[in-house]
Amino acid sequence: MKEYEICVFSGTGNTKKCADKLQKELIDLGQSAAITIIESGKEKKQGTGIPVICYPVHGFGAPRNVIEFVKNIPDGQGDAYVVKTSGEPLSLNDDSSETIIKVLQKKGYSVRAEYHYIMPYNMIFRHTDAMASKMYSVACKRIADDAKEIVSGIQKTKKISLGARVAYTVNRIERPGVRFNGLLFRIDKKECVKCGLCVKCCPMDNIAFENGKFRFGNNCILCARCSFTCPKNAIRIGLMDCLRVNGRYNFDADPAEAKIGKYCHKSYTRYFSEE
Repeated sequence: MKEYEICVFSGTGNTKKCADKLQKELIDLGQSAAITIIESGKEKKQGTGIPVICYPVHGFGAPRNVIEFVKNIPDGQGDAYVVKTSGEPLSLNDDSSETIIKVLQKKGYSVRAEYHYIMPYNMIFRHTDAMASKMYSVACKRIADDAKEIVSGIQKTKKISLGARVAYTVNRIERPGVRFNGLLFRIDKKECVKCGLCVKCCPMDNIAFENGKFRFGNNCILCARCSFTCPKNAIRIGLMDCLRVNGRYNFDADPAEAKIGKYCHKSYTRYFSEE
C-alpha cells in the first residue's frame, strides 16, 4: 500500500471536488490518501505521503500561494504528482505547472505525471449548470482511470508547446498586476449586507472590515472566491470586473442537456470525445 497526501488549493470549490474524487478512487484501490488544504500557502505538508499538488490554473500559471506551499515542502526522495483544473481544455495551460515541477525536482522529487481536468469558470463567463455537470461527470471518469495510473506508477510526460511556454512567461509578468488589481476591488454599498463572508473566506486574509468599511490589500491572488460566493453579488473585482461570475453551480443538473457553444468549440468537443 502506498500513502498519498493530496495537497489542494481550491478557489471556489472545483479543484477540491476533483481532489475529493481522487482521494476516494485511491482509497478504493487499497491505498492511503489524505487531503491537506492549502489556503495562504503558509500551511505545512502533514506527513510523509507521496505529494499530489492540486491547483486551479490562474492565467496560464499556478497560484502564488500554491507555489509558496510547495517551496515549504521538506526535501525528500520519491514520486510526486500534479493535478490542475481550468475552465477550458487549451494546450496553453500545459506549462502552468513549470515552477511547481522545478521546485519539486530541486527538493529531490520525481514528478511522474500531471493531470488536467476541465471544470466550470468562476471568472470570464458563467457556464450553464448542465455544462458544469457534464464537466464534472467527465472529470470523475478520467480521475478513476488516472488513479489507476498513479497507483501503477506509470510515468507520463507531455510535450510543451511554444504557445504554452509563452503563456507561462506572460503569467509571470502579470503576477504583480494581480496584486495591483486587488487594490481596486470595491463593494457595491447598495447591495452589500455586511455579512462578512468575504472577510472570512479570503485565503490570503486580504480583506478587512474596519471602521464600518471594507479594505482590500495588495495580497490578492485573484482566486475569485469573494466575488463568486458573495450572496448579494456585491463585490466588484477591479479591472477584471467585466469577467465577474457570481453564484455556485448546480452539479446535479442533467449533463445530457449540455451544449457546447462557439467559445473554444473544437477544444471542448475534443476533450469530451476523449472520455
